[in-house]
Amino acid sequence: MSTLNGIDQYIKEFQFEEEKWFQHKLIKKYVEDQKKIMNQAVRGLHESNFWEIIPQILGIDSKLVLLRELLVSIDDFGFTDEQVLEIVEKDYLSYNKELCGYKLNDFTNHSLIFKVK
Repeated sequence: MSTLNGIDQYIKEFQFEEEKWFQHKLIKKYVEDQKKIMNQAVRGLHESNFWEIIPQILGIDSKLVLLRELLVSIDDFGFTDEQVLEIVEKDYLSYNKELCGYKLNDFTNHSLIFKVK
């Protein structure tokens, strides 16, 4: 696992394909907006608000990971940008839970990874 050197490298490692941006401008704007929100959160992070900001950062990460997974098959299923973003916004809160093998109604172990906002 490589060390990240900032938000630009973090976004780049998602390997969003440039040609997809021309077809999916709404999704491109969404990613840019999430990048701005994450930048603001990271810049504003300090000891007094750590526990408030970290769940927001984890939430953005979940959104982008889920979006990346959906983009791989967006054209195969004929989803619109709006439909994809609706799925992302609906499912990101439980994404880490499902990724770790939990069902939606299961209780999870105590971990920051499940404290997504």
